Amino acid sequence: MTQNETDIYQKIGNALKEIRKEKKLTLQYIQKISALHPANISKVENGKSNPSIGWIIHYCNALDVDPNEVFIRAFAEDFKSQQLDRIFDKFASYQVENKPTEKDKL
Repeated sequence: MTQNETDIYQKIGNALKEIRKEKKLTLQYIQKISALHPANISKVENGKSNPSIGWIIHYCNALDVDPNEVFIRAFAEDFKSQQLDRIFDKFASYQVENKPTEKDKL
């Protein structure tokens, strides 16, 4: 597993754990309603396991949350960073030529 993959799993796991805790749901409760084993949930929530999309959707159903919410939470900072990078790239070549001086403004 590469470092990038580990980061991705950690972000998804953190988002899932955050949602579960906000809803005040225990691992044991999730097990009762979903048949997902608490040890497996814990591994995913701690970024130690690579869950399938099907597993994530099943867990989201147990949490009563749209899977999109998980990915939005998991990668919100990355999306913001990419947007800023695009803005900076777009204007990186912009040079102010013949910038007016204070005297010119009067």
